[in-house]
Amino acid sequence: MATRRPGKSYADAAVPGSTPGETPSELSSDTSPAVPMHVIYKLIGFTIAMITTPVGMYFVSVTFGASTTVAGIIAAVMANIILFLYIYVAWQEDKEEREADAARRKGAKAQ
Repeated sequence: MATRRPGKSYADAAVPGSTPGETPSELSSDTSPAVPMHVIYKLIGFTIAMITTPVGMYFVSVTFGASTTVAGIIAAVMANIILFLYIYVAWQEDKEEREADAARRKGAKAQ
């Protein structure tokens, strides 16, 4: 900080549109969500399933005469199944996106 350069201060540099000649209308504003909505819906669905399925299976197992230990094991297995299903769905979605990108690049090369 001993040799300060003349020009904009740090506060001016941090504010967009503070450069002379730069108007706020020239700034680009991206208002699209960072994550697509279908991904959010899948996450919410799997979150609800991760909460309700193991708890529900525990109480169903206890109701039908299983011991609490067996019911706990069943609940843990169901939680793991839902977790693996979420990973599988995410993997398939990523695989589809990669294939679509590869096809798009292949089509661009052909032209």
